[in-house]
Amino acid sequence: MHLEISGQKWAISEYSELADAPAYTCISYAWGKEKIENPLCVEQPMSARVIRAIETAIGVSQSQEDWVKSIRFSHNGDSLKEAAGQTAAVNASPAFWVDALCVPAEDPARNVCLQSMGEIFSSAFQVLVVLGEQCSEAIRKTSQNGKLVSSDLSLLEKEDWVSRAWTYQEAVNSKRLYFAVEGDEDAIVSGHDFLNVIMAAIDAFKEANNLGKLDWEKQRPKLRSLERLLADYLISDFATRSAYQVMSVMDQRISERANDHFYAMIGSITTKAELVDGDEKLDPSEYFMRVCERKGDFSFLYGAAPRDKTAGRRWRPRQGRFPALLPDLITLGSIETGRKELTHLQLDNMYRLVPGAITSDGLKAARWFVEDKSDTSSSEDVATQVLKRLRILGFSGCGNYLEFEAGFFFPQSEPLKSNDTFVVVSHDIHWVTGGPGLLLRATNSNINDFCDVGAFIGRRPKSGDGIKLG
Repeated sequence: MHLEISGQKWAISEYSELADAPAYTCISYAWGKEKIENPLCVEQPMSARVIRAIETAIGVSQSQEDWVKSIRFSHNGDSLKEAAGQTAAVNASPAFWVDALCVPAEDPARNVCLQSMGEIFSSAFQVLVVLGEQCSEAIRKTSQNGKLVSSDLSLLEKEDWVSRAWTYQEAVNSKRLYFAVEGDEDAIVSGHDFLNVIMAAIDAFKEANNLGKLDWEKQRPKLRSLERLLADYLISDFATRSAYQVMSVMDQRISERANDHFYAMIGSITTKAELVDGDEKLDPSEYFMRVCERKGDFSFLYGAAPRDKTAGRRWRPRQGRFPALLPDLITLGSIETGRKELTHLQLDNMYRLVPGAITSDGLKAARWFVEDKSDTSSSEDVATQVLKRLRILGFSGCGNYLEFEAGFFFPQSEPLKSNDTFVVVSHDIHWVTGGPGLLLRATNSNINDFCDVGAFIGRRPKSGDGIKLG
């Protein structure tokens, strides 16, 4: 099968192993609403942007002049490294991977491919993002070492690529990330340069408009989403990206098909599809949890979702979409270590909160969370402010809280009034002040009943212990 694009004939090639493929470039773009007939499968319409995105990718990536003019491959301008980098980038441009033409149309091959997206994008020599034409000025300014202004940010905020589920994993999994604009074959910028320019513009915008955390999160949610993607691209990789972190980032991103939400999350936490017989038939949410369990990361349990009713598994979400506790808060930590036993789940590093009036240190941490610089606010007032920010961040819990010496715990559901209940907070998965936690009930055995999940805001624990829950 051949296609003619940009005056060249392109063959569709299949490889049983990615290692057998030549160096290739992945194209990342947002589909948009307009669809056209797919030349490879008339039953599967494709985005009207596909061919234009490919033409742009061919134009910018196969031009040695563009690489020489726009991209630096060494910190000190080493001529040998520059020449080697330019040659390698051009050599990766005779082969492209683009979803509309490379994802199989029929199951189970389609499911296997979608479960392998992390591997596909992380194995590419480079990933080229093709933005819409409205972003042309931002790309041009970046290539000329200029600064972006608020109008540039507004146009970026309208770019569909910023808010799509798939584009998150496509960017954060890339070895080398570049940006171009549809229809402009003369401008290309490195992801590192573009993202740093955007971050600087966001910081300048916040300062000029005197926007604190709460106002920024409330007024510019799409830019906030872009800000989170940039942070994840610059500071983490799949090996240090927890399942909860991905759930949180993905929660408000858009996917055309419901299952794509989980396929994109799967690609964000693993770059090697370790398929077991029958995995291709699993619901994507169930497959996501199994991938996490094989990695030994149980942070996916910190979601607001119905739970399994089976004894020993009441902690485990039922298959289906499960939103993160705080969908719009940057999360730190790489893994919630534990192991699944027949009768329970063992979590290795949890801290049991001490009941009692909140201490000055706990109150200080909670005040920092809401940017309350006074020392006179009562604990009740601070808790009210905390809940207000939690709501802005997407928290859907009941709104009531439990007070502990270290801070406030906001459960998802109305808390049980029982002397047997207690709260444990994750030591490994956390925010700057606090982290996700669990409401448990003690039993006659050493296996505690799972009751609920919740958000803890206060002084973070310095250590943790093992805990068993059923």
